[in-house]
Amino acid sequence: MYAEKLTEEQIREIMNLISDDGSVRIVQIRTYNSSFEDCVNWSKVPEVKAMFQETEETYRLYDYHIQGFHRAGAGSEYIYRKKMCEYFGDQYAIDFLLEH
Repeated sequence: MYAEKLTEEQIREIMNLISDDGSVRIVQIRTYNSSFEDCVNWSKVPEVKAMFQETEETYRLYDYHIQGFHRAGAGSEYIYRKKMCEYFGDQYAIDFLLEH
């Protein structure tokens, strides 16, 4: 619902914030159907291939969490949710609380 509305610029900003060194070179951003069950909802999840220094990693950005981070800095999911709240406002925070 929210993650699929992120612009490429917003994704780049998020990836730079969660990196340890603050300089991520984005290799590719694409969307895909996350699973067969999602075909009913046609949910598109942004997938990011990012270069952290010498290491390339793949991330999937969901509404309330990031999947697949290993080199990202501590507190990455908190930073991610904070940025999402800035982008999408109070309704994002309310939906997060209702979901969890």
